[in-house]
Amino acid sequence: MNDNEKKSGGWKMILGGIVLIAVLFVSVKLMFWGLGEMVRSNHPEVYQSASVLQEGSASGSQDEADAPSFCVHCGKGLPESFEWGQFCPYCGEKIEQ
Repeated sequence: MNDNEKKSGGWKMILGGIVLIAVLFVSVKLMFWGLGEMVRSNHPEVYQSASVLQEGSASGSQDEADAPSFCVHCGKGLPESFEWGQFCPYCGEKIEQ
């Protein structure tokens, strides 16, 4: 009788393991999505600057495409005299076009 109970419980354990993995996967995805939303709400200037750059390039303005106004690595505003190929004064990363 013990052998019969162990065999019938095997498929329940497998199904439970699959459900557990699926639940853990979905919960991790939701946690990272929530963290991303919190970061976006805490730093709207970084994401807003990206949309401003996209709108400027879509309008066909050559001046905005030649000189970046925000660092692509840290998102901070750059001086007006900044040109492509220079290093960001805040994070030190080279900004290439």
